[in-house]
Amino acid sequence: LDWTMATSKTKSEVKVEVEAEHPPSQFPSCSFKVQPKGIHSDMTRIKYGHHLPTIDGIDFVDYQDESQLDDVMRLVGQDLSEPYSVFTYRYFLHRWPQLCILAVPTDDDKSEGGHRRPIGCVVCKIDVDFESNETVQELNNKTEPIYDQTDKIITLDTHKIYSGYIGMLAVEDEYRRSGIGTALVERAIHLMKEMGCQSIKLETEVTNKGAMRLYEDRFGFVREELLVKYYLNWGDAYRLRLWLDG
Repeated sequence: LDWTMATSKTKSEVKVEVEAEHPPSQFPSCSFKVQPKGIHSDMTRIKYGHHLPTIDGIDFVDYQDESQLDDVMRLVGQDLSEPYSVFTYRYFLHRWPQLCILAVPTDDDKSEGGHRRPIGCVVCKIDVDFESNETVQELNNKTEPIYDQTDKIITLDTHKIYSGYIGMLAVEDEYRRSGIGTALVERAIHLMKEMGCQSIKLETEVTNKGAMRLYEDRFGFVREELLVKYYLNWGDAYRLRLWLDG
């Protein structure tokens, strides 16, 4: 079962678009300072276990660079009633490129110049979990993650609690109901768990019954909050969370 995460922009995503147009120094008190943007510089990918599902004819590959940005925008935008700004995509992809996974056909007749056209993707990020009584400013005053010269994390601050976030999931119509979306989500969950996340969150429309079945029945997400008029089209959403074993 495969479904795009959402069909319209949220109010928080509009805030992301505004913030992403400016460097973090212009937002000294915003959450940019505490969001992990990578993993150890010597690790290009935490190796997947053999238990993760494979699909005949489909390869799952890492997002590499902005040459693939149009592919991600095409996939995610196909089901959106209101398109995301390019700054929203860059906010995720530039800060957490290792948390974007693409599904590409093994034999792609549409490839040009060796570039295989992705038919599915999942885009995620990692946040500091503010479930504690600490304020954002208190967290900012603590030891921050250490970054390398490319603005990617070398080490995470072990004193903080991190949660993963699935922001976008999309599969082309003709490839749906073949397990590709499930395989993408499973890889994303595995990777965020290996990176130290204690839970994973997402939002999906209340009316998106397919997505609810996927996340609740297949992966064990639980409904954490009903978000009334969460989307700009006034649609309601559920916030779902998956608690990860240690």
